[in-house]
Amino acid sequence: MKKVIVSTKENLGYGTLIWVNASNRKVYRSSKSISADTSFHSYDSHFMGMVDKLYKNQEKHPLLFNQMLEKSNRIFGVCLNKRRNTDGSKDMKVLFFRDWDSVQDFAENGFPKLVKAEVKRRKAAKQKWLERGKLFSDTKKQSQ
Repeated sequence: MKKVIVSTKENLGYGTLIWVNASNRKVYRSSKSISADTSFHSYDSHFMGMVDKLYKNQEKHPLLFNQMLEKSNRIFGVCLNKRRNTDGSKDMKVLFFRDWDSVQDFAENGFPKLVKAEVKRRKAAKQKWLERGKLFSDTKKQSQ
């Protein structure tokens, strides 16, 4: 498994399944989040583009994808988080796996822990945002 930063115009949710076909180098995504009890053929597929368009680091990632694709006919990725860039694109941290069994193992063992941590992080960020908004509102009231 390898963590890679990819850049895409599409808005991928947390846990979105991504796969790259070795034969034609096309990248697909599902609108569903990864699940431990779902077979690969149950996911819907949406074409995202060619693999070379997704590289964030042009020197490192082509070599990484080439090495992974040489050993498998398809590699799988799970989107872990995203950042919006100033040009409107989004950088996604994606965890790539060489085979479907590894993805299923991750979905069963590692992903639920990450989801809990992500929910906790989002709640904390929302609470901080609410506190800052309340503080801003209070200072506006006091200045009037």
